[in-house]
Amino acid sequence: MARPQDAAQLDRVRSADACWRDWHLERFTPHDGKFDAEHPVVVRSIERVQSATSLRRMLRDPLGFVWRYALGWNAPRDREQPLTIAPDEFGKLVHELLRRAVDALEPNPGYARASDAEIETALADASSVVRDAWPLLGQTPPALLWRNTVDFAASLALAGLLRKEIADAGTRSWTEVPFGQPNTVATERQLPWDPTIPVAIPGTTVTLGGSIDRLDLNSSGTAVRVWDYKTGEAPRNAGRIVIEGGSELQRALYGLACRQLLDGEPTVVARLLYLRGDTLAVRLSDLDAAVEQIAAFVNVAVSMMRKGVVTSGRLSFDRSNELRLAMPASPGYERRKLAASNEINAAISRYWSTP
Repeated sequence: MARPQDAAQLDRVRSADACWRDWHLERFTPHDGKFDAEHPVVVRSIERVQSATSLRRMLRDPLGFVWRYALGWNAPRDREQPLTIAPDEFGKLVHELLRRAVDALEPNPGYARASDAEIETALADASSVVRDAWPLLGQTPPALLWRNTVDFAASLALAGLLRKEIADAGTRSWTEVPFGQPNTVATERQLPWDPTIPVAIPGTTVTLGGSIDRLDLNSSGTAVRVWDYKTGEAPRNAGRIVIEGGSELQRALYGLACRQLLDGEPTVVARLLYLRGDTLAVRLSDLDAAVEQIAAFVNVAVSMMRKGVVTSGRLSFDRSNELRLAMPASPGYERRKLAASNEINAAISRYWSTP
């Protein structure tokens, strides 16, 4: 500040000054998401095995996808002991309880044949293990709040476990079923497929990996049901949801994985299960149509990134977006760039309003 002329000769200061000036222009600039076409770092981020989380970011916020998966940016974590856990961590907690409870019941007596009392006992044992283990692995709330958090998570998990809807007593059930993960560590439990086999979205260059919340396969192998557990409240339009503008992908992707990995082309039923309040199960009415819609959506997003032209998307300025920290704080930036962003996002924005 004392020697501005000398400071202006430094590359970092000159770059920061150019960024500040570009942010105040209404046109699209390199500081708003413009880079070289077929940039090798971006291409590698597209060619990596995508999870449902990274794919959601790609479709809803292509610029954030480049930041997170091409440049490796992460939001800082608070090092102080929290009084609550983040929503995504709470979801992981519920999934961990579900996984441990079902694994304890399989193969004997089998989740499908287990009584309500046996399910509650398995869940109680899982809660006890997680309650003691998680504080050793990372930050959790103070002891009393942590116990209450685990108890609440267990109540949601129990609601999901008691929602069986299984008629065939020989049905096998799995939770957190991995797929498309080449580096999967060998596990003692028997899985319905080889977890290292990649899953591809038809008509695209994108491959998928992840884990299915719950999978029920009947004894004859002719029908499979996959569940995506939701720990939040069910929306009013839950029955109309297909991919929810790219924010609701797991259910369709789970069904696609079953189509590609299970032998014999079994009938696939994919459902959302909302655990909070009155449990609500919502079936995906047309899996093929949902997958086709995702494929078209993905091709538009990939085309934008390969051309080197991406800008703020539907998720960019959302309060829940942890990468919002990398955007200008002033709301004036969003208003100034709105016309330019709308022009660039013309092809992809029509998918953001799909049910």
